[in-house]
Amino acid sequence: MTQALKSVFTLYTLILALSGCKSNAPDRNPNPTRETIKFRGEVVCIPKNFPIALFNQSLEDFEVYYDTKYIAALKVAGDGCQVGYDDLLEILLRNIRKYPQVNYGIEIPDQELQRIYQDFPEIRTRKQVEVKIEVIYDYYNTLCKNDVINDIIEFELSRKSGRTLDISPDNLTDPEKNVLLSNPGYAQHYINAANSAKVLVKNIFGSDDGEKRENAFKHAVWNALAIRYILKGSPASENQAIDFTQDGTSAHEKNNQGGQNKDKLSAMDLHNNMSARVWMEKEVKWGIGPFRKMPDESKIIETMHSRANSGLFHSNQTTILNAHGGDNANTWNNLYNNLYGAHQHLVYVKN
Repeated sequence: MTQALKSVFTLYTLILALSGCKSNAPDRNPNPTRETIKFRGEVVCIPKNFPIALFNQSLEDFEVYYDTKYIAALKVAGDGCQVGYDDLLEILLRNIRKYPQVNYGIEIPDQELQRIYQDFPEIRTRKQVEVKIEVIYDYYNTLCKNDVINDIIEFELSRKSGRTLDISPDNLTDPEKNVLLSNPGYAQHYINAANSAKVLVKNIFGSDDGEKRENAFKHAVWNALAIRYILKGSPASENQAIDFTQDGTSAHEKNNQGGQNKDKLSAMDLHNNMSARVWMEKEVKWGIGPFRKMPDESKIIETMHSRANSGLFHSNQTTILNAHGGDNANTWNNLYNNLYGAHQHLVYVKN
């Protein structure tokens, strides 16, 4: 009997010891579905197996990533981009709404603040959130980017029969789509600017001829409004807003293989895009968020309308290109890739 009691006591002691070890041991994996990484100097939580390559990407990095991961699926979707601006905007907004909306000068609701604290373990106060707005915005923008990519692929596969899209800037080229997918937050404002330009040109001119003054107005007001909308709707710097607008509108002029179109319409559009960016760069003043000084929509519309009406007529692309250095590869590269140029006037062409 004594030996049996000793055995029971020993077993009981062992159980207590094991229980004590379990209760006192640190939880090494508190959330098995998430992990932490360093992003722009901050500790952030991301879903397990999230493609870390999406963080801190240049546009070139994103295009390589996107093509490598999805090129097989895209090939069966048909020739060229199967998604239009309105389709993409719907997908963008649906996914953007999943995440806290942060920007300079806006009050972040407590519920979204709690989400930020969970995703940024070392940020514990509203003040810290306000200081880190840009990092927080980029973090959620990156999470959203992955969601948008997956939805776009699914959408394009469902449209593999293809469809006909309208005239610029209603249609979306493959290179332009890549630019927009690389930054969903900026992309929503870019598309809203394109849609605004589409409505404005028809309301003001009554038509939308791709070779006349109205097209010059449309492209100029599109670029200027895109820069304004991005600056108002996100914690972007002036250079970031202008750079993204340039990337998108230049990609809009390329063919679906990424090559430069070199015709009179492309020369006209690229010149007018650049002229509007030059004007906006000079008009936007120092400041952030609600304190930034920049032209309102009325001034943008009035200015670009006036410049379109006084725009210079060109019978061919050569005379447009001569103002930029002549009809040569270097001039085309500058028009496609440079943020700014030497001119602010608008041009138009017609046979």
